[in-house]
Amino acid sequence: MIKVSNYSKDGNIVKFEVSGIEVRMLNAFRRTIISGVPVMAIDRIIYYTNSSILNDELLGHRIGLIPLTTDLKTYVPQSKCPCKGEGCARCVCKLTLDVTGPKTVYSGDFVSKDENVKPVYDKMPLVKILDEQNVKLEADAVLGCGSEHVKWQGGLASYEISDKDTFNLTVESYGPLPVEELIKKAFEVVEEKIKVLKDEVA
Repeated sequence: MIKVSNYSKDGNIVKFEVSGIEVRMLNAFRRTIISGVPVMAIDRIIYYTNSSILNDELLGHRIGLIPLTTDLKTYVPQSKCPCKGEGCARCVCKLTLDVTGPKTVYSGDFVSKDENVKPVYDKMPLVKILDEQNVKLEADAVLGCGSEHVKWQGGLASYEISDKDTFNLTVESYGPLPVEELIKKAFEVVEEKIKVLKDEVA
């Protein structure tokens, strides 16, 4: 019988002990938490102006790695959306950026059309722009999984063996989802058996 004990939380980090389970199953949980839980990330960018020192591709790479808060009740993966990936309000959240220097452009300068999808951290620096330099763009945030790209990785999970069938599991959320929800979306306990929620994977 699987038992969970010694549960503790410190900010976005949860630690607990799992016993009565095989290593291969615990590793499946770890991999699902890392790469199988859908979260929002910026996937497409339309540039109107970019006179900063960074070219569009490099700036876009930095923007794509900004962790965004995620609302799984409102949005669905584009592969499952009735619009078939065309980009509707059900599968895409629009964010805009319009800044003029001199200043440092931060993740918090983005304006989202949905207050439930926005940068987790406001002070992530993207680029410094000089006097009269301007960055103006529109970005599409969509649901994806870490198995597609690291920008959709909602957190990390690791374990250490403390006994023959007892493990210390640590889960850390990057912020797109609260750490408890990240765990809940990865697996559940049904009749004393743990089930990996494969249907949650985009």
